Amino acid sequence: MQKVILALCLVLLSSPVFAGNMKPVLNDNQIIYSPSAQTWNTEGVFKDGIALTKKTSPGTGNYSIYYNMNNEIMLGSNYEFLFDGRLIACHNADLKIFELVYNGKFFEEKELTEEQIKEIFPDAEIIKISQFTDQKITVKKPAFEKKIFLLLNDTDKYFYKYSFKPKSVKFSPVGGLFKASSIGKITFSHFGQDKYTIYVKNTFGE
Repeated sequence: MQKVILALCLVLLSSPVFAGNMKPVLNDNQIIYSPSAQTWNTEGVFKDGIALTKKTSPGTGNYSIYYNMNNEIMLGSNYEFLFDGRLIACHNADLKIFELVYNGKFFEEKELTEEQIKEIFPDAEIIKISQFTDQKITVKKPAFEKKIFLLLNDTDKYFYKYSFKPKSVKFSPVGGLFKASSIGKITFSHFGQDKYTIYVKNTFGE
């Protein structure tokens, strides 16, 4: 399982869909936050540095917990990465993306705006859950080319244990991120139930 995660992370790092420097935070990794510089790092010495170690919660949720001495920070995410000095937290069961920020006293998660998400995934076309009609939507990609899409949840729905079919469209640990290589139908569902259908069509010279 660990080899699979590492392979996914390598794909994530090499994909042109992401902007800037990105580093996945894996289980037992330590990261350091500097309040004066307002940045996260995996190494270095900072007079005001706050070191946190990542652990994964037991059970089926597998949510991330970051420990600092006797304190713990429970996140709603199960995948995080450092992006240009920021700690980005992916709430894959919610299809939402947050950032862990320090308010001077404690750490808190702040949901990213669509514009902020586009800065991280500049080549991905965002599809919102509210854009589906009868849980169906049609998207377009250039003919003979692949296209990246990012499914975001702007509703109060919950998507725990949802997955894409065909599985080949998934290439990243970021829950809503998928790649359309050809025209056809892509589904996102909970073991075939509560199905969201994405129809992919080609554009020719548009």
